Amino acid sequence: MSAPTFKELNESIYDALDAIRKRPAMYIPEPSIKQLRAFLDGYLGGLGRLRHTLRDEGDLRRFNEWVARRLGFAEPTPGWCNMILSRCENDADAFDRFFMLLDEFKKERK
Repeated sequence: MSAPTFKELNESIYDALDAIRKRPAMYIPEPSIKQLRAFLDGYLGGLGRLRHTLRDEGDLRRFNEWVARRLGFAEPTPGWCNMILSRCENDADAFDRFFMLLDEFKKERK
């Protein structure tokens, strides 16, 4: 039996994240980094079940490593959601901090 083939979509993970940033209530119940992480896990998992992948899906793994360095965590890390949440007062603040860190990450990558 051969390995399943995946179709790479001409969509970016950043497109989905930008949509969530602009109108979070359309995607998650409240501005929450935990809800954001759950949405992304479901979104990417659903795409995978359909044998689809986003062209830059691997950026989330690189973002996780970058957040660990940026926030001073040693490897292995507990994941970007937990790392950011541990440095914020609450879940809503962590949601905002996620997007600030994401912007910084994207700027450094260019």
